[in-house]
Amino acid sequence: MDKEKLKISGFYVLAALLLVRLVIVPYQHTIQEKKDLLKEYGEAYGVKAAAYERFKEEENAKSPKKNEIENSLLKSAYGKDTPFISIQSEMVRAISGRAEKEGLTVVNFEFPEPIPLKHVSEVPVIIRLKGEQKGMVALLKEMEKEEKKLLIKRFEDGKSGQDFYFNLTVCTYRIEGKDRDKAGKE
Repeated sequence: MDKEKLKISGFYVLAALLLVRLVIVPYQHTIQEKKDLLKEYGEAYGVKAAAYERFKEEENAKSPKKNEIENSLLKSAYGKDTPFISIQSEMVRAISGRAEKEGLTVVNFEFPEPIPLKHVSEVPVIIRLKGEQKGMVALLKEMEKEEKKLLIKRFEDGKSGQDFYFNLTVCTYRIEGKDRDKAGKE
């Protein structure tokens, strides 16, 4: 009986070895290829992760200055709840007040239609002034200091006799979207 058990045991061992040779050994090569591929992916991921971290650091370094500029611009624009006519009359009042301090006279002004854009509306005012050139230069310098940013879209000057005439198209902006909430209440 020992011989019979030995034959049966040998048969099982032979079957196990045959199974290992036919099933497991071919997959051993595939497993090695997969390990190599995984190692390459890991190295590529490491390089990309390092590049991403450098990019984030650079963006964070730029971010405070960018956010400061955006907040400054948002604060300098009017909110959606402010009517266009109120914005335009406030612009004329501010410009004419400064112009009179600089020795300029307001000849007349116009309120053209606002120009709606995607997220903001451009609110223009045309104002005609009379006076000396040095007064106009001083007025323009004062307008740069204005809390609500005023953009001079068009500037024309001319001389008639002793007087200089100035024709300005000045614009400001009104936020139309949700971005206004970021700037805070004016």
